[in-house]
Amino acid sequence: MPKMEVPGRMGWHWDAVTQSLDLCVGNRIVRKFGASHITTATTRTTSTTQLYALGTPLQIDDCVYHYCRAGSALTRFVAGGNDDQWGLTNEAADATSAVGSTSVTIAETAATADSLVGGILTIFTSPLQVRRIVSNAASDGTSTVCTIDMALDTAVTTASTWITGYYNIYYDVTAPNLSSGDEAYLTFVAVPVCTVASGSYFWGQTWGPCYGVAAQTVPGSAANQREVYFGDDGNLWDYGDLTAGTGAQYAGYLLPRTGSGAGDQLYMLQLAP
Repeated sequence: MPKMEVPGRMGWHWDAVTQSLDLCVGNRIVRKFGASHITTATTRTTSTTQLYALGTPLQIDDCVYHYCRAGSALTRFVAGGNDDQWGLTNEAADATSAVGSTSVTIAETAATADSLVGGILTIFTSPLQVRRIVSNAASDGTSTVCTIDMALDTAVTTASTWITGYYNIYYDVTAPNLSSGDEAYLTFVAVPVCTVASGSYFWGQTWGPCYGVAAQTVPGSAANQREVYFGDDGNLWDYGDLTAGTGAQYAGYLLPRTGSGAGDQLYMLQLAP
């Protein structure tokens, strides 16, 4: 799995694969920029090989995409959710890390090298510390050493500092399993703009003009109902289809003018700019 760092890169670099101009800071691609007439085809292409760090952003005009891995087969324009739950929940650190250290040793039995990149560690010291994983060693069967994005300002102590981990939210983008009962607990993170096979890597749209499928009422069919939400199946719910207090996930707002009984499904997606 590629690391978040790209050694030796600073400033602007042209990427012939995505037809984009990459802004690199601190040896990391912080954002890729493209133009619709040459770069859009990239977002309709998938790969069985990972080419970039998961979560790498690609901006094409007023649309933003993030690099994702599909945890299941995905349908174009139907949102996919973050289906991962890490077993690292309130686990004690496996080694001591001093103040100023940029590595933390966690209880993790199965990680391969850099498979945790982009994940988040919540470290329950006083004060609380939250760090992002920028690289990790392969597990020795018991523990994994993670390199974090910022030095510790409070020491981590073996067996007494508790840590909770969260995978990269773009690692396991999955279609809701409507037969499991878990779909109502899924947070949507990206909308694929092409058909994606399970296990493939793709650019999932997270911001900008996007099209969706109406789950029930076509959005905008009633006055003053411009907001749209994700239903349990990843399709769009009209504001009027919501029951007060249900807490459905906000997807964005309608773009075209609509009319009574004449809604539309082109909306401004608002997940991650």
